[in-house]
This record gives sequence, structure tokens and C-alpha cells, in this order.
Amino acid sequence: MAEQHRLHTEGEGGENWGGTGPEGQERINDTTVGSATGRDYERQDLNSDADRRAVLTEVERSVAQGHPVPVDVSGKEGAHAMTIIAQEGDMLQVYNPWGSTTWVSEDDFINGHMGKASNSELPNAYSVYLPR
Repeated sequence: MAEQHRLHTEGEGGENWGGTGPEGQERINDTTVGSATGRDYERQDLNSDADRRAVLTEVERSVAQGHPVPVDVSGKEGAHAMTIIAQEGDMLQVYNPWGSTTWVSEDDFINGHMGKASNSELPNAYSVYLPR
């Protein structure tokens, strides 16, 4: 909990868990994830199923090279940040900072069913942060 609170504060999300904006998230990914991987991360917006399908190969290549890919999901009730940490066959392993790791299919990622990794109210992957 303390780590989540620290990241919300560093990402300018405020002390009351108000969420972080794109700039704050990119900064957190560069400093926290990037310090472990030696990479800078760049946000890529995903506005459609076609966008998610197009980025999937790059996501899978990144995790195969040991570079986790942060992913933002949203729904009617807000948004949440998680991280794609592995790929096997047509499955993506997603780490949720709420304390779980879940496998979702590539089709789930593409077609807005990421709620399996968080909760049903946050199904839509709307951006990823890819290592440069």
C-alpha cells in the first residue's frame, strides 16, 4: 500500500488516490520500471481494437526481451494501471498492483476484455508504455 501511495504522489495523482495523468504515468514508468530495465518508456494510445491489434506484436517482443509493458485500462467508473509481464502462446500475463497476476488472451487485450485482470468495470486497454 505504501508503494502504491508513493507512486500516486510521484505521478502527481495526489495523496487521496486521485489517479495520475499520462505525463505522471510516463515519468513513473521511466523512473521505476526503466531503472530496472535500462529503458525509457513511451506512451502509445490505443483508440480502437485495430490499434490494440497493431501494437500486440511489439508488446510481445518487449516482454520476451525482459521489458515489462505498463498498460492502462478504463471503464465507466475510472481507470487503472497494470503491467504486462509475460507472454506464452496466445496468452498475456498481467500483473495488477492490487496484488494479483492473471493470464488474459490476446483476444481479451484486443477486444476490451481486460477486466479479467482487474475487475469487470475496467475492460478497455486504452494505452501502453513501450520501451524505446
